[in-house]
Amino acid sequence: MAFDPTKPVEDSPLDAAEMRDQLNALKAIIDGLQSQFDGEQTQIINMNSSIADLQDAVSSLQGNNP
Repeated sequence: MAFDPTKPVEDSPLDAAEMRDQLNALKAIIDGLQSQFDGEQTQIINMNSSIADLQDAVSSLQGNNP
């Protein structure tokens, strides 16, 4: 079930199944965002490593050419 921001309706009796579905839907959204964040964080770490390697290569080239 997808999150429905219109539920629960104001002044309606509480329904445990409906509330559980809403909370599970929100958790699924949060978990999806966490997975996306983790993937992007991995990409950033890999890019930082590549940048460091390139900086080392440029430094060594500059050291060989006075």
